[in-house]
Amino acid sequence: MTAPRGFRAAGGICGIKKSGKPDLALIVADTPCRVAAVFTTNRIPSEPVQLGRRHAASGRCQAIVCNSGCANASTGKRGYDNAVKMCKRVAKHVGCDPRHVIACSTGVIGHQLPMDKVLPGIDTLSAQLGDGARADAAAARAIMTTDLVPKATFRQVKIGGKTVTLGGVCKGSGMIAPNMATMLAFITTDADITLPLLRAALRDAVNADASFNRISVDTDTSPSDTVLLMASGLSDAKPIRKRGPEYARFCDALNEVCRDLAYQIISDGEGVAHVIRVRVERAKTNPDALRIARTVADSPLVKTAVHGGDPNWGRLTAAAGRAGASIRAEKLVVRIGNVTVYRNGRPTNVDLARLERLMKQDEVTITLQLNLGAGSCEFLGCDLGREYITINADYHT
Repeated sequence: MTAPRGFRAAGGICGIKKSGKPDLALIVADTPCRVAAVFTTNRIPSEPVQLGRRHAASGRCQAIVCNSGCANASTGKRGYDNAVKMCKRVAKHVGCDPRHVIACSTGVIGHQLPMDKVLPGIDTLSAQLGDGARADAAAARAIMTTDLVPKATFRQVKIGGKTVTLGGVCKGSGMIAPNMATMLAFITTDADITLPLLRAALRDAVNADASFNRISVDTDTSPSDTVLLMASGLSDAKPIRKRGPEYARFCDALNEVCRDLAYQIISDGEGVAHVIRVRVERAKTNPDALRIARTVADSPLVKTAVHGGDPNWGRLTAAAGRAGASIRAEKLVVRIGNVTVYRNGRPTNVDLARLERLMKQDEVTITLQLNLGAGSCEFLGCDLGREYITINADYHT
């Protein structure tokens, strides 16, 4: 995240979590940046999201502060005011307008932040800001909740013969079914790109196949979902002022960053043993393809079949048929891995032992070819096991 020019980060412990694990992160730019943001569409958004929407509307941002262990969601005016206080404290250290700070929180809903711990924590972290792998890792760990591992990535792309760098961190393991946009992602770049193009690039990236808006662990949309993209403009590369080859290359790199982070989230989902990649091809429309892909990936019966390595492919056709999209049995082709299990409205003769081996791989690919049009979608899901129930049954206590 600090690989792009002009960014520093820090992460540490302020005492929100009873476990004593890291719970506060800062990402600070040396100069004001352009910022694009996508937030949850949950109708009861967290108080930091409410404030973040206002601050991001200006298109300017110089710092992000994020705590874990407490979502500061459904906390009313006091919770909103606490988010404001976090921004003001960071702004004091950075020397910027408080409106150019965005606060994010993740953790248990309905609890007030312990500001007697958070504000001194901001003071401490502000003196520890740095760049490099250690700073990035500290920030990535500090935003984790039920995540088992920190999640980070970066890409470089040539623009006009010069290098532009993008880096990002994210958190997410449970309550993952982004609809935006509990998932947070912070991406930095040193590209010099106009605000309208930056916003368009992020909007398209979160909706790309197998990206943030195309993953689901448990169908729950968090009130805190946030993706932020800050551009410092400090690269030596040619400014991106219009759509064209340079903008397309930047978008490709951004899509790769978002897909990488999204895959890290789904593969680290609560209790996950298998990633499910659902590909829908030749649907009547793209929206139809998305409906079917999401329905199959979200089906508890499909999830449990994959968890048990059970080649019960009838659950795939059943889920596709109830998705509410155009579908015709006689045209549908269903494959698990490279094995066709259904064609022309009836099952094929398959080796069930081979199919069972495919179902037990770390990643199980399911392809549904509808042969009705040009619509397509690729969606990531995961299996559902006993560990997911254990984690969430004990989460609050």
